[in-house]
Amino acid sequence: MNRKKIVSGIRPTGNLHIGNYYGGMKGLINLQEDYHAHFFIADLHSLTTHPNPENLKKNVLQIARHYLAAGLDPERSVFYAQSSIAPEISELHTYLSMVMPLGDLLRCPTFKEKAKKHPDNVNYGLVGYPVLMTADILIHNGDYVPVGDDQLVHLEIARTIVRKFNLLYGETFPLPQPIKENAVRIPSLSGQGKMSKSDSQDSFVSMDDSPTEINKKTKKAYSDPKRVYKNDPGNPTKNGCNVFHLHSYFTDGDRLNAIKKQCLQAEIGCVDCKASLTSSILSIIEPFQERLRGITDHDAEGILLDGKIKAKDSAQQLIANVRKKIGLQMV
Repeated sequence: MNRKKIVSGIRPTGNLHIGNYYGGMKGLINLQEDYHAHFFIADLHSLTTHPNPENLKKNVLQIARHYLAAGLDPERSVFYAQSSIAPEISELHTYLSMVMPLGDLLRCPTFKEKAKKHPDNVNYGLVGYPVLMTADILIHNGDYVPVGDDQLVHLEIARTIVRKFNLLYGETFPLPQPIKENAVRIPSLSGQGKMSKSDSQDSFVSMDDSPTEINKKTKKAYSDPKRVYKNDPGNPTKNGCNVFHLHSYFTDGDRLNAIKKQCLQAEIGCVDCKASLTSSILSIIEPFQERLRGITDHDAEGILLDGKIKAKDSAQQLIANVRKKIGLQMV
């Protein structure tokens, strides 16, 4: 069967939290069932923030192990580090940059936001991020890209580049389409926005946290601000109680309904509700951690090397076609 291609990358920024796993990675991994998937670790993109060289390699292997523990199957997907096909990605990036107006990149909302936050680190890599992202997609003739709302503007830039390139040189690339099936925003334990590693350690649950650490964090989780005493009826809704909102993602339907009923009738207090949340989270994290312990850095390196071979073959075929379309006679 000739399945459509999807392309997706993740930055090697250290440990995953349960929001990354459940809100993004879990849904992403499921896509390998229906698509010809190319998953890559975006180590080139991470250079915009100048990571420590030693930490970069360690983080690449760590995130590779997490992907594999989450269920990525290297037999069904092409899994590689972005830098392993750096010559092809960089060459395509150069060609695509020739059709991308600089003004459009400077007006990109995510660029303006990051430039405002980090005015001392406004480098070209930051400005050209959407063009490099486009090269990541097109290097394998990607048909679909799983994206959250914050990445839609970048995908639209990619689509603009494809239209301009195809207009200049003839039909070369497919117009990539978004897949938003996995765009789930897991709320922070603090009750403020979604889980994020850039916030306080107590605001998210790491996939590497111990049961003791998870219990400690959920005990501090923001719950129903209107419920003062245990014998007060609660407000078990996504907007009324942050802990119940978290339950809605991690607790199975029957148990969730029981918690809702008990809370409405003041038969269960916030302490017991948080303890139940801990149990639900552990039912997800403990099997993941067990799988993770069975995957070594050596295993991850070998799988990424196999993926490099597959990705490089696909990338070189694409680059050869692009050179021909442009009229470059390389020998």
